[in-house]
Amino acid sequence: MKPPIIKNPKGASRFQRYSQRLLTGAFWVGFAMLLRPLLTLFAWYTGAHLFNRAMFERDGWLSILKVPFIYPLVVVAIGGVLIGWAIYNQLRFQNNERRTRHPEPLTSVQLAHFFQVDEEQVRHWQNRRRIVMIHDDRGNPREVESE
Repeated sequence: MKPPIIKNPKGASRFQRYSQRLLTGAFWVGFAMLLRPLLTLFAWYTGAHLFNRAMFERDGWLSILKVPFIYPLVVVAIGGVLIGWAIYNQLRFQNNERRTRHPEPLTSVQLAHFFQVDEEQVRHWQNRRRIVMIHDDRGNPREVESE
């Protein structure tokens, strides 16, 4: 069975489709006109009349036209400041490494002493790809799972 025109808009003629859209739009405009007093009350309560005065009566919309020309200048200025700061830091710190040296790696003896376990157990953990260590309230290893 062929679907009705409502579910198949391609089955309607161009005139029917456009007249339906026009009629729908006209009813939405009529609905908005009915709501106009309520919208006016809401606009008055929220201060939209101040927006109207600033934008239209005092030609505030002209300043909005300047925004697309000002924003690229601001972006270029901020970019220039950041690039200048990076160059300044590079020139200032290029031969001056102030980071602390990394400490020497701990031996398995030191780790075994810290965790209060056997040194052989620490070597076993170090040879594993992944370990999960569960600690008690004092930080001592309670359980160790290794793969």
